[in-house]
Amino acid sequence: MPSLHRSWIIVGYLCYALGLFALFAYLKFPGQQVRSFVVTALHQFGLEQVRIEGVQPLLPLGLSFKGVTVAQDMGGEARELVRFSTLQVRLRSLRLPFTQSLRLGFEGALYGGNVLGSIEWEQNGKPLSLGIRADLRDIRPASHPLVALMGPQAFEGKLAGNMSLQLTDHRLRNGNGRLVIQGDKGNLSAIEVKGMRFPALAYEHLTAELILQQQSIFVKDFSIRGGDWQFEAQGHIRLQEALGQSLLDLTLRVRTSDTLDQQLGGIAILLKQRRDRRGFATFKIGGTLENPSAML
Repeated sequence: MPSLHRSWIIVGYLCYALGLFALFAYLKFPGQQVRSFVVTALHQFGLEQVRIEGVQPLLPLGLSFKGVTVAQDMGGEARELVRFSTLQVRLRSLRLPFTQSLRLGFEGALYGGNVLGSIEWEQNGKPLSLGIRADLRDIRPASHPLVALMGPQAFEGKLAGNMSLQLTDHRLRNGNGRLVIQGDKGNLSAIEVKGMRFPALAYEHLTAELILQQQSIFVKDFSIRGGDWQFEAQGHIRLQEALGQSLLDLTLRVRTSDTLDQQLGGIAILLKQRRDRRGFATFKIGGTLENPSAML
């Protein structure tokens, strides 16, 4: 019994010591230095407008970030590309000794949903190898500022999907990646394009597959289907150093029912003039991301 009692005393002291260490690490954590280090590291990959509101240690081996925003200058104005309200990063493995490789796990809150994934980094005297994989769940596009530009409550619905990205240098547009998303049952409303306002459009299914390859984003598939309408897009975006100057080469196809045409008014007349035998009206989009233009 005395030995058992002594064991419990030792365990108590160990827990007390660990608690003091955790408190000391939290109070003395160099948050500003860590934030500056992370921002500088991201700058090396061309992400020049990164803002981190706060960072704290995450035991046993991790970091907890608050308000991580990545923006890009477009048309002389900083446009938000992605924002994590919270992001937790944990060390999963570190190969020792004298190796430059590690594996991280991360999870965060993203536009009303969440993201869960991993990062694998390796150099070891060789060209950089950086791999990112992530699963997306319950993402609400309406929360993104760029979607909000289409109009108030322009997009109602949730999306899920997955993405992968592989880099062999510090330029994101030189990487290889894939993004797949899908969603069921949503609504597009109050969308206005060049003065033409569309009625509310309910959709039943949304799918998209985008490929990053050869300094281009290929829109392999993008489809939204409703009960009496359908929208499809294919093509590619040729990425430039200045993202807003990236070149568009997209083909859009729209098909509507006679019932919906009665609600579209002047828009229906334009669609009927461009319909093919399958009932699709086709439009070509060129220009740049900053200044897209319809090629009639």
